[in-house]
Amino acid sequence: MTALQALWQRLGPVSTRPARRELLRAALGAGLGMAIVGLLAWADRFAHTGLLFLFAPLGATAVLVFAVPSSPLAQPWNCVVGNTLSALWTLTLLHLAPTMPLPLSAALAVGGAIALMLACRALHPPGGAVALLTVLSAPSLLPLGWLLLVPMAVMTACLVLAGVLFHRATGRAYLHRPAAAPAAVASTSPKGSKLALSQGDLQTLLTRFDQSYNLTPDDLGALLAAAEEEAIQRRFASITCGQVMSSQLLTITAQTSLEAVADLFHSHLIKSLPVVDDKGQLTGRVLRADLFDWLWQGHRDQQQKSLWQRLRKPSSQRSPQAVARDLMREPELCVQESTPVGELLHELASHTVQFIAVQRGPLLVGVITRSDVIRTLLSINS
Repeated sequence: MTALQALWQRLGPVSTRPARRELLRAALGAGLGMAIVGLLAWADRFAHTGLLFLFAPLGATAVLVFAVPSSPLAQPWNCVVGNTLSALWTLTLLHLAPTMPLPLSAALAVGGAIALMLACRALHPPGGAVALLTVLSAPSLLPLGWLLLVPMAVMTACLVLAGVLFHRATGRAYLHRPAAAPAAVASTSPKGSKLALSQGDLQTLLTRFDQSYNLTPDDLGALLAAAEEEAIQRRFASITCGQVMSSQLLTITAQTSLEAVADLFHSHLIKSLPVVDDKGQLTGRVLRADLFDWLWQGHRDQQQKSLWQRLRKPSSQRSPQAVARDLMREPELCVQESTPVGELLHELASHTVQFIAVQRGPLLVGVITRSDVIRTLLSINS
């Protein structure tokens, strides 16, 4: 690596290139937002109030609201309160020390605005620009007096409202709620995998690494959960379903009597049985719960019959006629032997999947249960 390449790695772009859709959404949203506040300023000229006007830091606020809406710095409280507090602090400073030299007043305005925003949990980078703008444009802005707070608050609020409506219309989350108490429910990733950290734990991590103003606890939780899921999938990427499956199969056919099915469920701690045809191809499954429901319904029917009905048609005559086809369901999920196990983790994590059938072509050669995956995971970690 040359010295120039090393310098580029240190000083070059850090953020990744955004997707085209996100680029267009940010540009379109910021343009629409600025057009709305621009129309308000234009309309105010005809009203002759002189209160609503465009100011440069609104452009920086638009960048945050429309390009990085998940940032804590871009939330409505930070935008409106941050800009307004910065203007309030600078006005107070200029009224208390009107003859202060420009370099000193600029330094105190920006530094004090940052401290005040931090104290009020309203840090907003354009607030520093509002403070500097007020100092540099004091001759034209000070005649407004305290009314200067009106355009800072109203125009920023209108831009934020435009951001809320735009992000809601385009399906992107913008408003973030404050972090819940430490006892809150653990965060989840978009796919629903639970992360064993509370909102309080996530907030502590953000504070520990000085990232409280870059990410929200929900964002960090989603990132950690996604990373955890990706790590597990990579760990299982080299393991195929054929290596994990249980090849010693207990199968039945569609003509197997329910008496025989009940004996199998009684003899083995299993919740379902695969149904195959005479060629060994999977055609369905029978659940233990369905069999119990069928037996209970038959018992209730017998109890409701009169003595004469029981004598004419004993219940024992019905059992040989009931076969697995009567309770058979469609196959739930089938994969080939070469399928990586990592692709099945989400399905196996749900409690609705009893087993995953593994096939060699059309033939059933094994099944995978949650126990098989746990056993494999323990062998990897040992």
